[in-house]
Amino acid sequence: MSFDTMLVTAAVLSVFVAFAVVLISGDFQRRPVRQKAGAIPQRRRSF
Repeated sequence: MSFDTMLVTAAVLSVFVAFAVVLISGDFQRRPVRQKAGAIPQRRRSF
């Protein structure tokens, strides 16, 4: 493969990896860290 092809492939892969990191970090920020053992789990309504 030529150098240009490898450079474009690395750039596209880095964009996908950055997008995955943003999604994972956003998911961890949205979730509570841990619920207490005695806490009653909240029920969700089904609509």
